[in-house]
Order: sequence, then C-alpha cells, then structure tokens
Amino acid sequence: MLNLDTRLRQAAFQRLEAITRQFSNDVPWEAIAEPVPMGEETFYIASRAIGIFKPRQMPDGILSIKTVVPKQGRVNIYSDGASDEGGFWYSLEAGGTAKAANRQLLISYERQDPIIYLMGVAPGRYFPLWPCYIDSVDLARELCHVSMRERIGDVRRVAETTGTYDVDELEKRYVIREAKTRVHQAEFRARVMQAYSNRCAMTGLPVPQLLEAAHIIPDPHPGSTTEVSNGISLSRLHHRAYDADLIGIDPDYRIHLNDDLLSTQDGPLLESMKQLNGHKIFTPKRLDQKPSKEALELRYQQFLSR
Repeated sequence: MLNLDTRLRQAAFQRLEAITRQFSNDVPWEAIAEPVPMGEETFYIASRAIGIFKPRQMPDGILSIKTVVPKQGRVNIYSDGASDEGGFWYSLEAGGTAKAANRQLLISYERQDPIIYLMGVAPGRYFPLWPCYIDSVDLARELCHVSMRERIGDVRRVAETTGTYDVDELEKRYVIREAKTRVHQAEFRARVMQAYSNRCAMTGLPVPQLLEAAHIIPDPHPGSTTEVSNGISLSRLHHRAYDADLIGIDPDYRIHLNDDLLSTQDGPLLESMKQLNGHKIFTPKRLDQKPSKEALELRYQQFLSR
C-alpha cells in the first residue's frame, strides 16, 4: 500500500504526462491549474500566487516549484536560470528558514523527494520538468540547485569509458546540453505561438494542440536563431510538408507547393493543401516578429532546388 506522499506524486506525474502529450512542452496555466483527482479527493499541482508549493493533503515536503515569465512591463525579481552543473538554480523565498515554504523545501531536499519544476517559457505558459531533485541548498544566497538526473541519466548505461572521457563527465555534458535544448525549444514555441495568436499561418487553424513552431532556417544550421522572426506557426501536417520542402514560402510570404504535390490526386485533405498555392501566410502584427525575408529567401532557394 503506497503512502499518501507517494500517491500524490504519482498522480501529479500522471497528470503532467497527459497534459504534455496534449500541449507538448508549452503548457498553459489553465491546464496546470485543473484539480487532480485522487480517490474521492482532488489536489492541485501548483499555485498561481506562490512558487514553492505543497498541496494541503501532503504531510510535509513540497510537490512543485515554479518560475514565471512576467507580462510585458513587469519585472521578474528572481535570479532563476540554467547552471553549469547540468541543472537549474532556483530562488528561495526571501527570509530563509523563517519562511514555511523554505522549510518544506529543505525537507524535500533532505529526503530527496522527486518534485516538479514548472519553468515559465512565456506569460502564462510553462515547460514542466519531472521528476526533478534538489541537489543542494544555499541559504546564504537563498538559492537551491535542481536537476533532472533520473530523467536524463540513461546515457550512463550506453556511454563507453575512454582514455580521455569518463562516464560522469560525459553524462554531465549531455545533461547540460539536453536541458538547455529542451528549454530553448519550449521558449521558442511559446513565443512563436503568441506572435501568431495560436493560429496556423497557412490555414488559420486555431487549435494550439495541433500547432508547432517551424524554423525557417532549420535548428542545426549555423545561421538558425531562436528569434520569433525565424519561426512560423504551422499545423503539424503543414510543418512536416514545409520541412520536407513539399511546401515553400517566398520572401513575399507567398505559399508554393512543389510540382509533385500539385500533380498528386487524392482526397479532400490534399485538395485543401493545393488551394493554398499562391496565397500568402498570415504574419504577426509586430514588425520585429514577422518572418525574416532574408531567412525566407535562403529557405525558398532550397525549396526550388529540390
């Protein structure tokens, strides 16, 4: 029979699995704020008002920590961010152990409880990381260090020790790179979705769960950036077609389908794609968020060469 603490954490992790499948790594607060059923009761994963959170049913310790991206014009007073140790620094509440939230966080640190880190990637949007663990607490600096060592530690089982690399060093480098990559991808998607008002730039589809942030200059390319101007909000289908150069977008924002796609005869879905040929994509209102014409030209030339 699982104790209450374990049941709460398992139920919370299961809920996060479900909502991240639905929203990818860009989860709206409204989905996180839904109560989680557990038997005849419900509990909450996090609080809008506070960062260090313990559900009322949890005897002690914490379930989650949260950082936010402030709305435009507001100031974020915390110093949270990625660390060189392959995890993240998280700010405690000011006041040290006089604050109940900090005392509960220390309990979870001492027990090495698995917790949730809800990392803000845009106002009202979060990238959930779990299970996370508190590796250290610095009360003087009012910081703790959080890592995902269980989640990304699989490299230890496949890495080979060499004369110059040991597994611990290889794993540390992998964790740092993987953590930063996942966070940057989530931040990029959130900012692109906001710029395009959660609509597909080609079809106007207004269902965020079916939308992705497509890179104009692909991510591995040295000229690629994470600026919104290098992104376009597309449905999953149109994103795949764009990545495969079945669809191109010229520097005047006009859509082009390649000859193979235009000549293929199939059902209504393909016909609806054909109707996009020659039409312009929707673009953000802000000039600095509109697709870069230089990036579009580079990518369009690739489309023409296929």
